[in-house]
Formats: sequence, C-alpha cells, structure tokens
Amino acid sequence: GSREMIIEGNMGEGEVTRDALHILGIKNVRVKIRNQMPLSQGFGMSASSTLAATLATCHLLSLPYERALEAAHVAEVRMGGGLGDAIASFYGGLEMRLAPGLKGRIKVVEERARILVAVVGEPIKTRGIIENGEMVERINEEGREAMKSFLKEPTFDNLALLSREFAISTGIADERMKRILRKGERIGSIGMCMLGNAVFAEYSKEMRRFLSGFQHYECFIDNGGARILASLFP
Repeated sequence: GSREMIIEGNMGEGEVTRDALHILGIKNVRVKIRNQMPLSQGFGMSASSTLAATLATCHLLSLPYERALEAAHVAEVRMGGGLGDAIASFYGGLEMRLAPGLKGRIKVVEERARILVAVVGEPIKTRGIIENGEMVERINEEGREAMKSFLKEPTFDNLALLSREFAISTGIADERMKRILRKGERIGSIGMCMLGNAVFAEYSKEMRRFLSGFQHYECFIDNGGARILASLFP
C-alpha cells in the first residue's frame, strides 16, 4: 500500500524512530509508543523509544535483536539525538564504553540502586551541544578524565560524583543547576543527567523530600537491558 508511517505517542516528532525503521526497510506501519518520562531531559527517551520500536519490529520479523540496536544507534547519531544512549539502553546496568561506536568495547557493571530522577528546568536539545565544536572539545577532555576515575571505582556513588564535577567543569550546568547539585550532595549521591535540566540521585526519604518540589520519578537501575516483555504474537 501507499500508506505512510504513522508514529503516535508522547515522543515529539519521532524523527529518530522513523529513520531507524527506514533503516530496517519498514515503511507502511503505525507505531504507538508510550513514554513514562519526558523528552530532552537526559533520560535517553529518544533512543529508548526508537529501540522499543526496532526491537518490536525485529521480534515480529524474526530478525536478530542486534539489527534493532544497529538501526536505533545509527538513526540516533545521524539525527543528532545522542551518541550512545541506544547502546546503553540495550545492555543495561552501569554501561561503560571503553572504545566508541556500535562495535566498541563495552563493560557493564551491575548495580542494584533504587534511584530518584527529577526535572528541574527547561529541556536541553542534545544537538545544540554535540554540534558545538568548542563544547565537544571540552566534553571530550573532561570526559576522558572522568572515565579514568570511573574505571578505578565503577560504583553508583562515584558515577554521581563524577557527573557533578563533569557538569560543572564543562559549563553544561547553569547556576541554578549548580545550586541544586550542591544542596543535594549534602544529602546523598546526586548527579546531572546528560543532556538535560534534570538530576539523578540515590533514593532516600530525605532526598525525596528535597526533590519533591520538582517533577520527579522513582525507579531502579535495570541490569537486564532492553527486551521484549510481552507479545501478542509468537
């Protein structure tokens, strides 16, 4: 038929998902996606929405799930939605990219933390950051040092600490974000989501009280990665 691809749900324009499905050769479909968290706040929703669509497609067509990851990753990079969120979502846990790219070396550390995430400001468009040459240079420089430190101690607490330091040293965190991070660190482990005006923190009643004035969510780190939970089809 000549019907176009229709993408429905709280996921913006859905251009990354559309591109990924085109990579898989899919054109005339209706895709419905329900996200439980907002876009452009560093939660990787663009990548996870796309990965959900490509995994479902590969499941229905009996294609290897690696194809789903490849399509989601290529579309994410090509459309400026991110540089590695699809890979992180696919593997789960605290995922470390020891070498870049889809075929890069990956190490996953399992972590059983209960966490809080909170939106504290307006969305940040990833493309605006990753297409700024000067900013990318600074990010790469600070990121290399942060990665070295994280590899020595790959824990949630250290991730939060390094995230705070990285957000401040690169200039990604504005003054308001810096204030929130400084107040939060007196309570427990807290860091800034990349890239968004949002924070993640280890759960405690005191931290929940601190973040209760913001739109916030409680969740757990998933160590299993993206997968099909249920299907109407075999």
